[in-house]
Amino acid sequence: MIRTIKSGRIIIVNAIIILFLITLLIAQNIYFLNKNNTAQADINNIYNRKLDIIMLMSKIVRERSLHVVTMYLSQDPWDRDKLFTSFHKMKLVFLDLHKELRSLGLADNEKALFDDVSKTINKTELIQIDIVERIQSGGDKTLHSDISAKDLPLEYQLLANFDLLIEITRNNAQQAREDAKQQYSESIRFTYIIAILILFILLMATKRVLLKVNRIESGLIDDAESMSWDATHDALTNVYNRRWLQHQFDVLYNDGEKRALNHSLLYIDLDEFKPVNDNYGHVMGDNFLIGITRELERCIRQNDTLARLGGDEFAILLENCDLEKAKEISKCLISRVHKFSLTIKGKKVSITGCSIGIKAFVGKSATFVELIKQTDAACYIAKHSGKNQFHIG
Repeated sequence: MIRTIKSGRIIIVNAIIILFLITLLIAQNIYFLNKNNTAQADINNIYNRKLDIIMLMSKIVRERSLHVVTMYLSQDPWDRDKLFTSFHKMKLVFLDLHKELRSLGLADNEKALFDDVSKTINKTELIQIDIVERIQSGGDKTLHSDISAKDLPLEYQLLANFDLLIEITRNNAQQAREDAKQQYSESIRFTYIIAILILFILLMATKRVLLKVNRIESGLIDDAESMSWDATHDALTNVYNRRWLQHQFDVLYNDGEKRALNHSLLYIDLDEFKPVNDNYGHVMGDNFLIGITRELERCIRQNDTLARLGGDEFAILLENCDLEKAKEISKCLISRVHKFSLTIKGKKVSITGCSIGIKAFVGKSATFVELIKQTDAACYIAKHSGKNQFHIG
């Protein structure tokens, strides 16, 4: 029962930890999913803004070029002044866009191309400023050729580079999205690997703990059983002791059905056993007692209780046994003990026999202590009447 409770607790704790781990995995998945969505949104926002800026810069380059051509073709001074003012304002807008684009961060391929674009813009800026100022001052014969041969080719090159930059930026945006997805997948995969490892370690640790608990509890049960055995049995002969004999008597004493039956108690004292200990030592004396005990067991019934009271004294509780049957069993005991012998150092050793006191009783006619005293007294009479006999108390 204790083992089941402790093992069950370990399993419950393990289940709670696994449930916590699953909850943690779900929370991590939600976290990484939100993080991935945020990253995707940031990528979209940044690259969309970069594309907007590049398109606006491309548009400004185109419009400034158109302003130059329109100013050259216009014959109205007011229109030229208006175009001149707009031309310079677009430069300020262009510079702000240029600064913002760099602040958003550029990939290596974007930066390389944008650096080329910036260099070309610096060239066209000088050419366009020169052309515009010459237009404002009245013009000259080389304006047309300068616009056609110097400015417009550079403007076409700029617009082509801006288109290429847009394409590169879009590709980089797509690659950034793919990288974010890959990073998300790797994070999830890593989380699952760690979770599986933790789960495996947890299961192994739980298995080890359960085995250890089972070993400890098995040892405790064995110890408990051993303590229970020691509490009710004689350590030398392995028959019951006085405590268990009294317990069995109490069962008869308190059982209503058995209380009305006839029972008997035998008190046995071995005759002339002391010389065995004195002449051959206590080890041989113990072996002799063990052998005598086995002989006593041969005479009693299955429901009878044989107990060693101490030294060479025994008692037998004969349940549902009248006086005549008690006498018959006593004769068997005396005969067995008298015939028993051991060969010690090449010599056959035996004792005279045993003296037995018999007391028949019914139910609550006497207490256990009273019966022991009465059978002990009867045994004393048998011993002093010639030994190797029984006496009825």
